[in-house]
Amino acid sequence: MSKNSPGPRGLAKLERTVIRAATGFVNGIEWLQRDPTDVVDLTPYDVVGQRDLVTLRHYRPLLHDEDLEIGSETVRIEAPRRPTPVLLIPPLMVQPWIFDLAPRRSMVKTLLRAGFDVFLVDFGAPGPEHQGVTLNHYVLDWVPYAVDRTLEVSQNEQLALLGYCQGGLFALFHTAVHKDPRVSAIVTIGAPIDAQKMLLLNVFVRYGHAQIEAISRRLGNVPGGLSATAFRLTNPIGSVTRYSDLFLNLWNDDFVNGFDGVTAWTSHFVDYPGDAFRQLLGDFVKDNKLMHGTMQFGDKVANLRDITCPVLAFAGKTDKIVPTDAAREVLSVLGTKDTTFREVPGGHMGVMAGRHAPTQVWGYAAEWLKERLG
Repeated sequence: MSKNSPGPRGLAKLERTVIRAATGFVNGIEWLQRDPTDVVDLTPYDVVGQRDLVTLRHYRPLLHDEDLEIGSETVRIEAPRRPTPVLLIPPLMVQPWIFDLAPRRSMVKTLLRAGFDVFLVDFGAPGPEHQGVTLNHYVLDWVPYAVDRTLEVSQNEQLALLGYCQGGLFALFHTAVHKDPRVSAIVTIGAPIDAQKMLLLNVFVRYGHAQIEAISRRLGNVPGGLSATAFRLTNPIGSVTRYSDLFLNLWNDDFVNGFDGVTAWTSHFVDYPGDAFRQLLGDFVKDNKLMHGTMQFGDKVANLRDITCPVLAFAGKTDKIVPTDAAREVLSVLGTKDTTFREVPGGHMGVMAGRHAPTQVWGYAAEWLKERLG
């Protein structure tokens, strides 16, 4: 072997580089031809309920002899199903499959792997005829329907609620407004409590509320495309650099699928009902009524001190939409003494679906629920 010839380590590195380059080339061609939504919403489920815009999904349990791959880990499914169901609640504006973004990036599969009976409420896609839908429809009718139907299908008397962003608020609203003893645990991810601490959004709404409301009335429903653009503008540099990251990781199937899952998320926002948007803007953001225990739905009030079940709340350390201080106030307003607050890596999307989410959010939530639900 000459002095200039690579040693065994050099040859191994060269081989790895060549393999990655070839794999990346093939994956890149495939990626250019596929729709990002091809990788999302793949976990099998049955629709077990429907009311107006809302449908209820029931995910099928994983087989005990099934090998499940999540991230780089292969797991043999052995855990029995736990009797207490978990109802997943997404925020408005986004598709419900944010809980099932890719074959190996799926909170749904993480909970199924842990043996839970998993349900999800799909709020549907509002059309022009739904401009008059308010938050009251969700809090007083549709979420309670999903809770009732989940318990009926699961043949259980208790359930846990798990919501992301506004979905976490819906979980808190429901439990506080109805003083529902059937809710045995709540998990929120990136859910704001103190709107005053939402920084730029709060200032923007406080001083421009009249103008924003006037524009929203002319628009009717808030277009999903407008919400998607505003969402991307919270991290304009990341919206560009993510493509360079993709190019460098085309050889990695998991990375490419995760990239497409997030792309599908940010490209398929749905419209936000106009009256519900204005109610959230005025009562929650401008007047901060949830923090003060005075947020009202019909003749019912959401006072979070009426919540006595265990609550686990996650916040993203770099979340610009829901800063950690805005989420941390959940510790000061709940009636329960069993509260857990965790700051985890990631922004508003990263806390839910970033590379740390499978272990630090989904996995942690599953273990926490096991302890609380028995």
